[in-house]
Formats: sequence, structure tokens, C-alpha cells
Amino acid sequence: MTDTPTPTTVAVAGATGRTGSLVVQELLRRGFAVRALVRNPAKAFWIQEKGGEVLCVDISSRLSLEQAVEGADAIISALGSKKPFSSTENNLVDNMGNQNLASAARSKGIGHLVIVSSIGAGDSKNVLGLFARLVLGPVLGKKETSEAAVRSCGVDYTIIRPGGLSNKELSGSVALGEGGKITGSVSRRDVARVCVDALSNPAMKNRTFEVVDTATLKESMRRHVVAV
Repeated sequence: MTDTPTPTTVAVAGATGRTGSLVVQELLRRGFAVRALVRNPAKAFWIQEKGGEVLCVDISSRLSLEQAVEGADAIISALGSKKPFSSTENNLVDNMGNQNLASAARSKGIGHLVIVSSIGAGDSKNVLGLFARLVLGPVLGKKETSEAAVRSCGVDYTIIRPGGLSNKELSGSVALGEGGKITGSVSRRDVARVCVDALSNPAMKNRTFEVVDTATLKESMRRHVVAV
């Protein structure tokens, strides 16, 4: 009799958000065991119905997150502020939430941490227009700070920087770039797919990728697309 292998357990932060819920769906579709880390369990009943585990966490508390990720193999963070013009919320969610996850991952020996950030953070800021940089600068600055913390936390990581997020399906073909050389739009579902791809693709470890739909990529940017 052959033992059935235990599914890889992935803890998902922001699991009830617009992108996070798609990450959960993609993980379940591929046979992963999902542990949803949420602030409001009432919004996550559907995850339990599909066989996932739901834990209530406080992302401002490292202890809460350490307890929540105990025994997980990987973490995907789809945390994102719902108040882009609130510096307090930006710092709590886009910065400290991910920093605390990185700390918990290191403390508990998590094998891989995948973080959803945004084009416009770090060395990708110059691909945005001046108006976008002015409007989104505060929240992108918090994402940039959390990116730096993730890179230095001592855990294998992948940082995903989506372009303009669409709730609609686009072409379904994604382009990856590095170093802030591409921009465009991308569907949330494709972002979820790329996050889950990162878990099983060693070439995506310890790298930061811009992710856009190929059909929205300017011709002049196509030479900067990378293969993984």
C-alpha cells in the first residue's frame, strides 16, 4: 500500500481580499492545503466549505502570526490597504503586516514567502507617470519598505509587483520583468496564478518580478521580458 503524500500547506494572508481569494482558489485547484489568515472569519466561510482552514489573526502582532503559520510550508501575502490615502492604514497593512509575516516566517522556519507588492515600488517607480507617482507615492513607499524587509529576512522569497489590477480576464498571457523596466495591466486571477507558480519554480526564488498581461505591454518594453 502506497502512502498518500501530505499536501503542501500554504498560509495565505489577505485571503478574503480580491486578489487573496483568487490565490486561495488557485491553491485549492492545484491540490495545496490552504490555511487562510484573516481578520474577519465571517468572510471566509466559503474557504472552509472548500476544505481550507481559517484562522483569525492580528497582522500587527508577530506572536499572532507566528502561531498562525506554525507548521506551514510556505506563505503567500496578498495584504493590501483598502484605504490608499490613509498613512496609518498603509503602514499597518502594506508595510508592517508584511514585515511581521517575514519575521514570523523566519522564526518558524517557513520555506518560502511570496509577497504581492506593486509596480511603482522600489526600482520600478520610474515606469509610472508623474501623476501616478504623486498620487500613489505614500502607499508605494510603504510597499517599498516592506519589500526591503522581506529581502533581508533570511527566508527564500518571491516579490510579485503587478501592474494595474483588473477584475476581468485579459489575454491570459503574462509577461515578467525585473528591475522596473515594464508596466501595463494584469488580471487579478493571473497574479494569483503567478504567486502559486512561484512556489514550485526554483528560478523564481529570491527575485522580484513585475507582472503584466502581455497584450498590454508596450512594444518598446518587450525586450525586457524575462523567462523563468
